[in-house]
Amino acid sequence: MLKVSVKDRPESLTFVLEGRLCGPSTAEAERGWNELVSRAGEKEVVLDVLGLTFVDSAGEQLLGSILERHPTVRARGVLMSHLVQQVRRGLSSKPPQASRGTPGRRHRPSDS
Repeated sequence: MLKVSVKDRPESLTFVLEGRLCGPSTAEAERGWNELVSRAGEKEVVLDVLGLTFVDSAGEQLLGSILERHPTVRARGVLMSHLVQQVRRGLSSKPPQASRGTPGRRHRPSDS
């Protein structure tokens, strides 16, 4: 089970994830994150994963998209700190993506 909450302070918005970030709960967390980002404005954005106990591959993908916005991260323990570090490394080693407006042509055997 996942608990998603937001701490709204005058200078910051903190996105808090507690429990298991996996399966269907990942979509709930993504909706909450998108809502937070839409109203953050000039406030500092903080990701608090102090209470996360488990993250599956869908959760890792969500963490990757969250970390692309470069929030301040609060993590505790070897496992969660390592996971955040690994997701960040994955972001920095990602090749640049092509613009969605100019898709590449796929090679099909009939094109030869």
